[in-house]
Amino acid sequence: MTGACVERPHRDTGSTPGVAMRPSRFLRVASIAFMAVAGAAVFQCVFAHAEHVGHAAVACAATVAALGLASYRWTRAQPRAISLRSDGLTIVSRSGETRHTRITGCAQWAGRLLALTLVDARGRRETLVVAADSVDADTFRQLSVQARRAAASHL
Repeated sequence: MTGACVERPHRDTGSTPGVAMRPSRFLRVASIAFMAVAGAAVFQCVFAHAEHVGHAAVACAATVAALGLASYRWTRAQPRAISLRSDGLTIVSRSGETRHTRITGCAQWAGRLLALTLVDARGRRETLVVAADSVDADTFRQLSVQARRAAASHL
């Protein structure tokens, strides 16, 4: 099965094997927009109940701060690089740890976002969200095709 590895842009690039994942502008803008909407909703709810701007502003600031911290931690937990294999993905974390996973499910939104359900060797499930602007176009296309095939085989 030598044809499976033809013309794939996955190669060793320095100390990082595979394709480096860049921070996604799309996901960053989406998370900032979500924080703004959630903060405004909390402000309006607290203001309607307490009828005091100070209490509403504190609740809004606490909500935005908590969501911002969660977004930062999620961004830091994203892998540094991914590498496609015939039976799944190899994920390289920021600490340099390499994990081999199998794709068991996927959801794709308009060619901009791909949510993968991965299972490691111990059977633990995790979700990897890959935005189209975090990897090059060929890698995203190959990853989406492989994910659809793997998800269809588990139905």
